[in-house]
Amino acid sequence: MYLDPGFGSMILQLVLAGLLGAGVLIRVFWKKIRTLFGKKDKDILEMDDDLNDEE
Repeated sequence: MYLDPGFGSMILQLVLAGLLGAGVLIRVFWKKIRTLFGKKDKDILEMDDDLNDEE
């Protein structure tokens, strides 16, 4: 089976795009992820609600 010389760079681009995409997803949903795994502190939830009301 013959692999083109550009195949390696294509695989590298796919891996990098996947990592960057995962990073963006984590950043967008960070508050939800933090509250999912962290303790649900009432003060944190109220502060998030106040921030959302200002937007």
